[in-house]
Amino acid sequence: KVMLKKVKKILQPWLLILRQKYRVERHRKKYIAYGDLSAQQVFTKIYEEGAWGKSTDPEQKFFSGSGSHDNAIIGPYLEAIQKVLYSFPKKPDVVDLGCGDFYAGSRVRSLCGVYTACDIVESLINFNKEKYKSLNVDFRCLDITKDELPKGDVVFIKQVLQHLSNEQINRALPKLISKYKYLVLAEHLPALDSFTHNLEKPAGPGIRVAFDSGVVLTSPPFNLKVKGGILLCEVAQGEGIIRTNLYTLDLSAESL
Repeated sequence: KVMLKKVKKILQPWLLILRQKYRVERHRKKYIAYGDLSAQQVFTKIYEEGAWGKSTDPEQKFFSGSGSHDNAIIGPYLEAIQKVLYSFPKKPDVVDLGCGDFYAGSRVRSLCGVYTACDIVESLINFNKEKYKSLNVDFRCLDITKDELPKGDVVFIKQVLQHLSNEQINRALPKLISKYKYLVLAEHLPALDSFTHNLEKPAGPGIRVAFDSGVVLTSPPFNLKVKGGILLCEVAQGEGIIRTNLYTLDLSAESL
């Protein structure tokens, strides 16, 4: 028995590595349907096929998933965001990258100055323009990895990067640090802090939690330089947690 325990102890790290590699490969096979598509085509397909679920409202054509609608998840997030916005001496100008169906953004719009909401799916942006026309929001269709980003004081990125590849994230980061002083970032991560940061995955509906990983911008290969960071909230979802941080960005940092 003693010998068996020793053998298990020696093999355990290798077994964990093999298990992770198996889960990564199994996860990647799910992305075959998205392999030859552009980023815009990928996310348009996700919404058209309801890969993140469907709204119970027949008039709501687009649905950004339970992370944007389940009150147990979105409630603490909105409460934390409201506290951040109230902390400014005047209403800050906000840029919302990957605004999705804008359920979350619509709840904090009144606390912001100029609000620019962006998404890569053109039909979604056109839908939002009509639905939320009374909120005075500047909706724009753009690709955060390629296009010039709007100016603002604070940038919101809520559960967006988790759906991108490492290469796409790396292309977006220099734009963030050159434009914004504050970043509010929400990411779905494994519940245990011992997870492997930033494993590669193709762009698509799934996330790295499926193979015990998650996006952490301050870790390699991204190495985002920040002046400070505050944990705003953390809520459980599925096998992981959704963690929202407020980062003060180092605008003087060199390109990554």
